[in-house]
Amino acid sequence: MAHLSNGIIAATHLDKTMTTNGNGNDLLSIEAQPYAFQFDPAKTALLIIDMQRDFLIKDGFGYIQAGTAGIDAVQATINPTLSVLSAFRERGMHVIHTREGHRPDLRDLPTPKLLRQARAPKSRHSMVIGDVGPMGRLLTRGEYGHDIIDELQPLTGEYVVDKPGKGSFFSTTLHQHLADRGITHLIVAGVTVECCVTTTVREANDRGFEACILSDCTDGFVPAFKSASLDMVHFSEGLFGFVSSSKPLLLALSSFSDRKGSQVFEWKGSMNIEVLKKAYAAGLSPVDVVKEVLRKIESDNAKHPSIWISLASREGTLSRAEQLEKDRNLDLPLFGIPFAVKDNIDVAGLPTTAACPSFGYTPGISAEVVRRLESAGAVVIGKTNMDQFATGLVGTRSPYGACHCVFSNSHISGGSSSGSAVSVSQGQVSFALGTDTAGSGRVPAAFNNVVGLKPTKGTVSTRGVVPACRTLDCVSFFTQTLTDARTVWLAAKGFDPLDPYARSSLPLAALTNRSLLHKEGTYTFSVPPPDLLNCVLSPSYSKQFDKIYSLLQSLPHAEETTFDWPSYLTASDLVYKGAFVAERAAALSDFLAHADEKGSEILPVISKILDSGLSMSATKTFCDLYEAQRLSRLVEGEFDKCDVLILPTAPNHPTIKEVQEDPFEPNLKLGSFASAVNVLDLAAVAIPAGFIDGLPFGISIVGPAFREGFILEVADKIHALIDRVC
Repeated sequence: MAHLSNGIIAATHLDKTMTTNGNGNDLLSIEAQPYAFQFDPAKTALLIIDMQRDFLIKDGFGYIQAGTAGIDAVQATINPTLSVLSAFRERGMHVIHTREGHRPDLRDLPTPKLLRQARAPKSRHSMVIGDVGPMGRLLTRGEYGHDIIDELQPLTGEYVVDKPGKGSFFSTTLHQHLADRGITHLIVAGVTVECCVTTTVREANDRGFEACILSDCTDGFVPAFKSASLDMVHFSEGLFGFVSSSKPLLLALSSFSDRKGSQVFEWKGSMNIEVLKKAYAAGLSPVDVVKEVLRKIESDNAKHPSIWISLASREGTLSRAEQLEKDRNLDLPLFGIPFAVKDNIDVAGLPTTAACPSFGYTPGISAEVVRRLESAGAVVIGKTNMDQFATGLVGTRSPYGACHCVFSNSHISGGSSSGSAVSVSQGQVSFALGTDTAGSGRVPAAFNNVVGLKPTKGTVSTRGVVPACRTLDCVSFFTQTLTDARTVWLAAKGFDPLDPYARSSLPLAALTNRSLLHKEGTYTFSVPPPDLLNCVLSPSYSKQFDKIYSLLQSLPHAEETTFDWPSYLTASDLVYKGAFVAERAAALSDFLAHADEKGSEILPVISKILDSGLSMSATKTFCDLYEAQRLSRLVEGEFDKCDVLILPTAPNHPTIKEVQEDPFEPNLKLGSFASAVNVLDLAAVAIPAGFIDGLPFGISIVGPAFREGFILEVADKIHALIDRVC
């Protein structure tokens, strides 16, 4: 590799190599300083920093600082950056843009930053941030000058970080965004090299991301600063990162297959989201997919008559598909993807019953989570069956019929999100929405051999969801694969200011590279001790989990550690034996007060549970809430040494007859490992883990709040290991 006199790499030739990472994915390699930069395209993002009019066009903030010469230098980065951006887009790789600027009221603007130039002795600066210039107020959000230049305007789905500081991580959600997507490597372009670009790279390095700056895609306002800034980045064997240029990168990317692949793709009816995306790219119409969905539902009805409570009209669903086909925006992350909605989540124009007909109403607007998914291109098919008022883990507590397991007519489907799990397992839809208060998004996943993702409380809007326990309720996702689960979750999540239980997506505490699961990344896990497992699990489940535990010993870079399992299990008891039963009754208090007038259709088992909640004393309720908080703090401390818990999703798989004979005890037992998760403010994903006598077995990976991205990475490693052996 040749070098220019200023120490910047001249990309004259690339001796390209391709290796494989620990997951079996191809790694691309480009020449760089101080040595070759290797990256997995699936775990790499292009980060374009501050290519704004204010910094690149005459009369903007940059021009005020540096004049014509400085503007000429940064403008020279536009074309090479555009070439790299185009290559990333063509291959469906992650793209992120940043914009530096401040709120119109300047409340996020520190006084020293505001006044540093204007108050300097003999300063030539008469304007400061917020003052009105030719392109509007300088570095102020919403102004023309603040936006990204026309050549590099973000496309739908590309993440834009509005940052108030020089670094892209300070006071933004960038870290969370990268961790959620499993991103470990950054290709960096933008301006200015001496300020925001290198500041961001240093921040990224502290957080465990590997970054490579493209020398011809960055520049600054002082020529001498460029070489010094880049030399400091790769000093001492890459103290802060790597430096390369666009030419070797583009050459390496040319070997990486385009996301659209071959235009010859035969769709065979699979509802897998990744398969559908390839089929759509090859020309498949959403209309054909919807017709196939409706055909499958009709075909399955004789064997599975209790999956659906109501379906959207055929005419309306096909009309939605036709509109998608007309617009054909394949950049929508869920373009033409069919999905089901649990019947305690509002869909405009469809009845919401929560499996209690007398409670039913027809909403005029959809729940926020449904709105987000439809905006991402997804197609609602209908509303699925459930345990009444989401009170149960069995799937049999419904006047619309008991759902049975896909693999056995005599075994329960699990609940309360019974129809949602079965609809995905049957291949009727690509994904389904459930709710998860005490395990309802995970137990049915385990019993039907699908993935069930329960995100952190308050990160997916519950506005428009019939409450079970408002303080615990989560919207959950059933999918066929972990990749699909991540895709749907990312489209659905986001702060909803109108949801009183929504939580701002705050930046994570800095994670190490191990927690980001680089190829060499290590992490710790804990499983329940044998004496506990033997007390809770059925013999066949205990034997199967022993097999899984043996496999876990061969997980690369994973180390087992201890955990306070008694505190975890104590929290489970609070859901159906403590204060949260009273919360269930409180959530339905208005309906219960007039239930007799409406001709109550509350099932006896549900009525008994709600009555126990109504009779609970305030003293007992507060004592339980105090206990929940105490346990949460204890468990939070445990996760300082343990990254994830790996445990059976359910302790056994009851038959429908067993649940009919005893409606209470089997239900309580099913939550042994699942019910604590929301009480303790954790996130979890349930994954398939083999079969026992023809019935699915599942395990769950549980971790701290806001760590879904990491949990999904660990789950993927475990699932790949199980697939190879079981």
